[in-house]
Amino acid sequence: MKDKLTICRRCGSDACYEHKVQGLSVWNCMGCGFTTNEVMTEGSQLMIETEEVMPELYKDIKYIDDKGCIWYPNILNVSSLGTVFVDGTNKDNWRWSAIKAKPTTPEEKEKLKGAEYKSDMSTKKDFDRKDYMEACDYIGIFNS
Repeated sequence: MKDKLTICRRCGSDACYEHKVQGLSVWNCMGCGFTTNEVMTEGSQLMIETEEVMPELYKDIKYIDDKGCIWYPNILNVSSLGTVFVDGTNKDNWRWSAIKAKPTTPEEKEKLKGAEYKSDMSTKKDFDRKDYMEACDYIGIFNS
């Protein structure tokens, strides 16, 4: 299968990127910011292992589609650009947040084990639940 855009089974957006990773179909929606794959289903070993290390908020806002796949919010982290993530306290109080990255100083680079970039917390910006694409744009993901 070639990589393609398809309709998201979570939000209905036409900006859902479907691709294969090691033979497995994966969906990443730029409309809603959620992701799933064909084996991420209720009770699966992958779901159990994923939820063991996942923040409670991410578990609270997961979505199960009509094919039984579980959609979780995506965490987008591009070291040279920044991070987009879900921020909030519960399923009724959450939003997308984005933090830009900035180059490290020589002193910071030494402390951070050679890291070229670090998060610049002063750039944190919050976005509405429906504005995942805007959060990605804020860190410059569409410029690269």
